[in-house]
Amino acid sequence: WKQRKLGDVCEVTMGQSPDGSTYSDEPSDYILVQGNADLKDGWVVPRVWTSQKTKTAQAGDLIMSVRAPVGAMGKTAYDIVIGRGVATIKGNEFIYQTLVKYDADGYWKKLAAGSTFESVNSNEVKGAIINVPQDIEEQKKIGEYFLNLDHLITLHQQKNTRLIKLKKAMLEKMFPKKGSVIPEFRFN
Repeated sequence: WKQRKLGDVCEVTMGQSPDGSTYSDEPSDYILVQGNADLKDGWVVPRVWTSQKTKTAQAGDLIMSVRAPVGAMGKTAYDIVIGRGVATIKGNEFIYQTLVKYDADGYWKKLAAGSTFESVNSNEVKGAIINVPQDIEEQKKIGEYFLNLDHLITLHQQKNTRLIKLKKAMLEKMFPKKGSVIPEFRFN
């Protein structure tokens, strides 16, 4: 493993917001990612569009929030326009998981501490020191391992959501409704 600056290992592009007058709710325009509000469960979720192309990211790129909350990570399955609240990083799954760990460890928050508005700049992102295996196969294996864990977590979250809905439905059926003394569903 070697210590490297993130900017020496990956291409990092800081966002640039389009003019506010170009924002729209038209899915035929470019998807605009402005910050953490546009990321859900580690993925870009289209919410706002723009007709103006400023800085961009391609499908498969990593997205990092560079303004409060600093360090939140995601990926994009779409070609997008990036606003000033995010940076795009062209990196593999290993890099993504490394940056997720940095966020969990509070690395970016410590860097942003002391500023009035929590943010990190281009030099801080590009200058972040990361430990990287020199063997690309080892990087792939580590990245795939954590990607598989992420998939398992997602599956369990979906099961949990379904169980919560089932419980809510059964609570409605197994207790009498207003104006009734007998529940809709009984065990005897």
